[in-house]
Amino acid sequence: MLRIHFESEDLARTTVAPSADVLWEILLGLHALQERNEEVTLDAWRRHTRPRIPASLRPLLEIAPPRGYSADFLTPTRGVADLGAGVDRILATTPDELARDFTELARQGGTPLIARSLAARDAVRRVAQDVEKFFTIALAPYWKQISRDIESERTQLVQILADHGVERLLGTLHPYARWEFPILHVDQYVDQDVELGGRGLVLVPSYFCRHHPITLRDPELPPLLVFPVGRRTWLGRPQTEEPGKGEALEGLLGRTRTTVLRTAMTGCSTTDIARAAGISPASVSHHTKVLREAGLITTRRDGYAVCHEITDLGLSLLTSTARTPIEQPPSAAAEGLDRQAM
Repeated sequence: MLRIHFESEDLARTTVAPSADVLWEILLGLHALQERNEEVTLDAWRRHTRPRIPASLRPLLEIAPPRGYSADFLTPTRGVADLGAGVDRILATTPDELARDFTELARQGGTPLIARSLAARDAVRRVAQDVEKFFTIALAPYWKQISRDIESERTQLVQILADHGVERLLGTLHPYARWEFPILHVDQYVDQDVELGGRGLVLVPSYFCRHHPITLRDPELPPLLVFPVGRRTWLGRPQTEEPGKGEALEGLLGRTRTTVLRTAMTGCSTTDIARAAGISPASVSHHTKVLREAGLITTRRDGYAVCHEITDLGLSLLTSTARTPIEQPPSAAAEGLDRQAM
């Protein structure tokens, strides 16, 4: 059982994550992909995604097993929907943090291949690249729907918090979660105590979280609790581009604006777009203005930060097709996933 110990300051400092957390969805998506087909809402997603996972992602799967410990450094964020910002946080992992995670993974079944074959900084860079690749293959085609389910859950949680207070929120969070002041108990979990010590708790609703709420192993990291959304919509076969559609879209929008539109699929900053498209921030502002006026993206400000997000119209333009894509033969990694899921 997980026991989260609150002090009076912690109740005042408990918050709901501001958005879907892309790194947590990636980690829990890795878990879901490797599990048996336990939930019908994920069956079609698994069937479509597994054959597309290249063998090169095996080291990432190895440090994110569906049971037991997964590396804490994969999820350093607390409600960050910007993939670029999340990857930057992974790249900031220190050698000591990496060593602690690899030691913990070794305790449950051997040293990961990536720890045996690469130096610490190279290992972190390789993981960051693999995380981006997995997102592109497995989550990007569905990200709008995933984000919508999470935002719906977040809206309900914030309403409960506003109307009834934090203790009602903690008491109705999940069937496995039980609030008995000053402790939040989570059943069906490994024996673990988390002392908040005045730091408060961030509640992170997740699409791919299954079974029960989860938290980090390292007590020194900022405390959070990730838990399943109450309603998960079915992820069917994603709409993908027809052969040649990418070129046609570039002919319509231009290569740079097509890149801007694709980058906005995850929610991104002006800096992220500039990096992806290889242009200056001033040029980004011009291209985002054109796309925004066409109804293909939205732009919102949070203090000094700016976030660009694709609209439903933009997503339809980017991904719609009238043809069924040709299935590719399973890669070595995908075959391994299928064997594990049997």
